Amino acid sequence: MGKLLNVSLFASMVLSSSLYAQSIIESIEASTVKGEVKTEYSNSNYLGKTDADDIWAAGASLNVITGDFYGFKLGATLQASSVLSEDNNGGVFANDLNGSGVALSEAYIDYSLANTNLKLGRQYIYTPLVSTAIDGKSSESVLKDSFNAYVLTNADIPNTTVVAGYINKYQAKTDGNSNEGDFERFQDGAYTIYAKNTSIENLTLQAQYLNENGVTSSNDKSALYFQADYQLSAHTLSAQFLKSKDKTQAANAQDGKLFGLRAMGPLGLGKAGYLLAFNTSTDDNGPLYLGAGAGTTDTPFTALPVHGGGVPVRANTDTLVGGVVIPVLGATVIPYVGQSASKTHALGDVNAMGAMVIYPVNKQLVVKVNFENVDIEKTMPKSTDTTRIYLSYKF
Repeated sequence: MGKLLNVSLFASMVLSSSLYAQSIIESIEASTVKGEVKTEYSNSNYLGKTDADDIWAAGASLNVITGDFYGFKLGATLQASSVLSEDNNGGVFANDLNGSGVALSEAYIDYSLANTNLKLGRQYIYTPLVSTAIDGKSSESVLKDSFNAYVLTNADIPNTTVVAGYINKYQAKTDGNSNEGDFERFQDGAYTIYAKNTSIENLTLQAQYLNENGVTSSNDKSALYFQADYQLSAHTLSAQFLKSKDKTQAANAQDGKLFGLRAMGPLGLGKAGYLLAFNTSTDDNGPLYLGAGAGTTDTPFTALPVHGGGVPVRANTDTLVGGVVIPVLGATVIPYVGQSASKTHALGDVNAMGAMVIYPVNKQLVVKVNFENVDIEKTMPKSTDTTRIYLSYKF
């Protein structure tokens, strides 16, 4: 009887091992593979420089996610970039495009159970106050920045998604010295919680809090964010509020606040559309701290397509941006203008105008051209022209 029991136990173990092995093989076979080959050329006569900064970079990324194995998945993204030509060690693009090398920017374990998901390791994150660079925004580049984080997502509450995360390392796009960025210690750790709710018809509510523990108390930072989007017929009406505390600033300039309104939708002329946005900062001294990651510079409604949201978040500043969306021969053309007015800031008023052209050659190949001119009231020389050209093939 004992021998029979041992044989049965052994057979059960062999069968179980065989089933597990088969499940692993099936998980690997169900893997998804995505990639992108991309090149970008950028030119800027920053603040009217006689010799403009030029840079041309090309790169590729490959993303692999395994199939499900009892709720577990593994994911990885490899990035590579090469600077083909540049002036002045990248100049104003030193922290954006001037990075050559190969990096494993994502390497994570993903576990799902019912309405809960846990993601551990290197990963891209997209939330208002913690965000990787966003395609189609000012933060877009050949490379993406990344986080080493522990992110828990839950959807048990009806029409609500809650995300809680802890970040301990950050990989910038570049290291500022012509190489891809490395994963470095991020402060003394950062905590965030984000919630999104769609319980009320046509209304989407978002809220997020970020707390960064500085290596010393003088490096502590925190930020609070709210946004409401209301769908009115084909139009979207939005409001946002941001508040931050940045102890790295002077004692009288640590608190920042920003309010915003935005409307966008169709013009009623074919497929033409519009966008109108306004932001105002209410503190007399403190600039707003937008959070962690390159993508957060695009969080303010009035963030410019090339220069981002650095100007609207100045203290005591009112910013208005308007643009139209015009389909032309298969392309989308978006001309826009903006003004950021400040009586107290050292730059004074900042005026901008520019245009974006997006042309999808096919489903995989896209060409984008961005041009932006910025005039600064109190800086001489005061005019900056910046051009960015992107070519992206996704597979």
